[in-house]
Amino acid sequence: MTDVGLGELLVRMVVSLLVVLGLVLGAYAILRRRQGLPSGRELRGGERTGRSVRFGTRPATGAKTGAKRGLRIVGRVGVGRTSSVVAVQFADRVFMIGTSEQGTPTVLAELDLDTWTKATEAPEDLQPIIRAGGSGASNPATGDRRPGFLDALREATTRRG
Repeated sequence: MTDVGLGELLVRMVVSLLVVLGLVLGAYAILRRRQGLPSGRELRGGERTGRSVRFGTRPATGAKTGAKRGLRIVGRVGVGRTSSVVAVQFADRVFMIGTSEQGTPTVLAELDLDTWTKATEAPEDLQPIIRAGGSGASNPATGDRRPGFLDALREATTRRG
C-alpha cells in the first residue's frame, strides 16, 4: 500500500466537497427554473418583500401604485396542532384560508385590503402600563431614572429587619 500524507488527504476532501456543493447548487438552479421561480440574480436586482411569492414584476392591472403581483402571507394563526388559519393577500383582496393536514385548504372569508388593515392595526388609544413608584422601580411619568446595576444589587442584598 502507498502511504498517503495528511496534506494530500485534505486536498482530496476539499476537492470532493467542492464537487458535491457544485452539483447541489446546479440541481437547485435547475429546479428553480423548472418551477418558474426567479433566480438569485433576478431577486438581487429588484425588491424582495418578506414572505411574498411574485409571479411577475409588473403591477397587476387596477392595483394600487407600487403594488406587486402575486400572493403574500399577511397573517397566520395556529388553531390546533395541525390546523391553522392563514391570511393571504392577492392584489387588493385578503383571503382567510383554513388549512390542515387532513383536508384541502378552504377559503373561509374574503376582505378588502383596507378592511384588513383597519382590523389589524393597533388602536391609538392604548397606553403602555406604567408602574407606580415601588421599591427601586423607575417611573417615566415623574422622570425617575432606573437604578444602575450596583444600586440594584445593593438594594437586593440589604438586610431589613
